[in-house]
Amino acid sequence: MTDLPACINAKLDRYFEQLKGESASGVFKMVLQETESATIKFVLDKVEQNQSEAARILGMNRGTLKKKIELYKL
Repeated sequence: MTDLPACINAKLDRYFEQLKGESASGVFKMVLQETESATIKFVLDKVEQNQSEAARILGMNRGTLKKKIELYKL
């Protein structure tokens, strides 16, 4: 089983290869948004879209979760 840092490194390697010499920008924000949205979606699916339970599992309040669901169009 591959650990999360190894998966992120592999994705970043591909991202930089696809740039083909062009300048990268906003990589940190991109990684945070993609991992955050994927994590939220995964947890929501696990709890059958129960936002209260998802917020508890994720360690955030339900209002914050609702905002992130809207932001990421989940």
